[in-house]
Amino acid sequence: MPTEQLVGAWISIFLTLCIFSYLYDDNPIYKLAEHLFLGVSIGIAVTEQYWGTIHPNLVERLLGGNFLSLFPLVLVILLFTKPFGPKISWLARIPIAFIVAAYAGVKLTGEANANLMTQVAQSMPNLQQIYAEHGIWSWEADGAGVFSAVFLVVGLAACLLHFYFSAPHSRPMQVVSRFGVLVLMLSFGASFGYTVMGRISLAIGRVQELIGLDKRPEDVAQIQPQTVTLISLAIIIAFLAVWRVQQGRAEDTEAAS
Repeated sequence: MPTEQLVGAWISIFLTLCIFSYLYDDNPIYKLAEHLFLGVSIGIAVTEQYWGTIHPNLVERLLGGNFLSLFPLVLVILLFTKPFGPKISWLARIPIAFIVAAYAGVKLTGEANANLMTQVAQSMPNLQQIYAEHGIWSWEADGAGVFSAVFLVVGLAACLLHFYFSAPHSRPMQVVSRFGVLVLMLSFGASFGYTVMGRISLAIGRVQELIGLDKRPEDVAQIQPQTVTLISLAIIIAFLAVWRVQQGRAEDTEAAS
């Protein structure tokens, strides 16, 4: 394994434990890892934007004699006039207007076809085809079947009727509205559970890296992740102990004064 990859694996283990130190308290070593993460993320994003967008679409075109690219360059510069006071800050509205209009013209149709029409089509399932494939209910297909399709349509209609405020809800409408709220709560709960499962999966991945389960045996023998983890834990615990003592002394000094 090259030296830079070896050192990178050690730093990755140390920074992972620094992030986990937030479970104890919001401390400086956690903030160090957080700021490093944000700084590296911003650096990567800026680099990708330059080499993926600015360089091929602006620099190369200007060097090739396509001076029409100066027009978008001027619009980009006008975006930065906002902090310079009301006398020239209005110029930033010009490129913003172009961005909004371009997004509305280019994206609106595509977004409607890709998302809205797809959702409308999926809310009108082909019951005959579903019955031929899965029957009324299929455990092997994660509950697919006619029952799930009908429940989808009825639940969607109940959710939409719950937000119908143009007329007072009568007794039957209140029942439908309550059912719509139940469906909404079930969907929110499922979304929250999926989010939690995703975060747990990320945590499992980090723990596997800490103990070396995500690497080849020869790489584990070279990196020695268990040893690096123990050393990093000792450093972090010692730092947190010193930080806590200093924080307590500062609080005592403020109380005495």
